[in-house]
Amino acid sequence: MTEINTRSLPDKLTYESALALSMSLADFERNVNQPTHSTFHLERMRLLTKLLGNPQSSVPSIHIAGTKGKGSTCAMVSSALSKAGLKVGLTTSPHLHSVTERIRIGFEPISKDLFTNLVRYLWPFVRRVEVDGGYGAPTWFEFMIVAAFQHFQDEKADIQVVETGLGGRLDATNILSPIVTSITSISIDHATILGHNVRDIAKEKAGIIKETVPVIVAPQQRSSDAFNVISEVAQAHNAPLVDVSQSHPVEIVQAGLFGQSICVTGNLSTYKFDLPLLGKYQADNAATAIAVLESLVKEGYVINKGAIEEGLSCVEWPARLEIVNERDPFIVVDGAHNPYSARCLVDAIDLIKKSQIESQGEIILVFGALKNHDCSGMLREYLRLDPILIPVSSRHPKAASHIDIVNCADKIGILVDDGSRTGFENLAHAMEYALSRTRANDMVLGTGSLSVAAEIIEWKRKIAPELYPGLLLDTVEGNDPNNR
Repeated sequence: MTEINTRSLPDKLTYESALALSMSLADFERNVNQPTHSTFHLERMRLLTKLLGNPQSSVPSIHIAGTKGKGSTCAMVSSALSKAGLKVGLTTSPHLHSVTERIRIGFEPISKDLFTNLVRYLWPFVRRVEVDGGYGAPTWFEFMIVAAFQHFQDEKADIQVVETGLGGRLDATNILSPIVTSITSISIDHATILGHNVRDIAKEKAGIIKETVPVIVAPQQRSSDAFNVISEVAQAHNAPLVDVSQSHPVEIVQAGLFGQSICVTGNLSTYKFDLPLLGKYQADNAATAIAVLESLVKEGYVINKGAIEEGLSCVEWPARLEIVNERDPFIVVDGAHNPYSARCLVDAIDLIKKSQIESQGEIILVFGALKNHDCSGMLREYLRLDPILIPVSSRHPKAASHIDIVNCADKIGILVDDGSRTGFENLAHAMEYALSRTRANDMVLGTGSLSVAAEIIEWKRKIAPELYPGLLLDTVEGNDPNNR
């Protein structure tokens, strides 16, 4: 193979320059151009991990795919495993405030120093794949997944919980040989890449199913198509299938403003706990997580009932139906970014309004979508709330313009606030405006994408955003992003 010269890398990378170096790779999450499936090659991942000694194989894996709830389910599984005394690697995407959130031990993100060291260590291997691999340089997502695998190996994790990025079959994470897989709720999302119907999307997600490896299937809403496809793929791979909707019935005993008391009847025990996440769909995710954990118990892992209940009771997963202000006004954020997620959010908001006298006023909908998402489909779901819309654009490069959102709202019949038709420079200005026009008992709902939810949280909690310093690339060797 070609000898790669890395002498021009600085002796000591700063975190900012290491981040810039990593993000010189093609980043389809933030790139305005939509990739096609021909863009994805597991060969790049296989070569890169082979050069590194296959770190992904050094730690037993739980692999989770799905459209909705896969991140929450990963968080629940990770929390319970941590309470069981295991050292857990957790990799999820996207992040809210910092890329370090994508690589965690338990819920603790990798430190900036360790991330910087990882970039320096991995970069020669990245360059070798680019020069000799035949498929170009790894993408940024691929790099981050490999960085996670390497970090979990370095930290001697007992187990790793891995969320897919996009799809499953050709996702960068699908080089794993997991001990259990799980597929959460499936709906139409990323249709131009994964397919325009639930069956096609389910087939892509089911691509993570491995020969004889148990697959835990979350309750599938409103259609049997997804489950039927997953069942067919599982049968073809001799993979034992657990249908959570049948095997792990859920009862919501009580739902409050900051959580819900849940009872799940599992195969090994009955679990009662207070889940600090709102929404019926999170109860389903909890049942799915329990099914995954019970599968691990059958594989010999020591995970007792108490650890499962405690882990689910203290799980943290921000920006998912999160109340960031209790009153004056009541502010809720959620990362719902497709029509099905919006429908679930509306159902949850209806329950909140019915149970809280303080939330009986108007709903001010601070809404910003991404260009490749179904803006019209989401807004149609919000018609039920009869909201007043404040259209926004997040700082995400794929953010739809507020003008496009206004046009969608006008066609659908959602009332757009007169003072916001000209748009705002950022989410902070939009939120300040929203507060200026709220009255007692109004609710401000910020949604449309995770980026909108994240920026509202940053505004409310004064969190400094992590900007992506692409212009710092002149500090490192030969990394012109235009050549990717």
